[in-house]
Amino acid sequence: MRVEATIPKSRGSAIAELAEELGLSRSQIVDEALALFLKAVLEARRGRRLVMVGPGTSGSCEIATPTLSALEWAARPQIVEMAVESVSHMDALVRKPRKPNARLRAAAKRHALGRRA
Repeated sequence: MRVEATIPKSRGSAIAELAEELGLSRSQIVDEALALFLKAVLEARRGRRLVMVGPGTSGSCEIATPTLSALEWAARPQIVEMAVESVSHMDALVRKPRKPNARLRAAAKRHALGRRA
């Protein structure tokens, strides 16, 4: 099956470098990555986390992605209790948001400029 994807240039370069280093095709690299991600999603649905463990018992590092984090949160729903006054205050803010101040406008401008680059 042929699959097309748009990825950041830096990640595309990393795929090409890794393929050359390992003597694999880019398709093989993507297939390996998909296999690992599919396994990670399966285990996240079982309530497990993806962790890299160092040699011996010297430490570990959790690997998280936005998708894996979302699956983790969805697997453990919790009830949020709020005071009636807080809910009313939030409702009022949604219905009539405050006008953006200079800091917010500057942040929005920086964000927009960063997306064009």
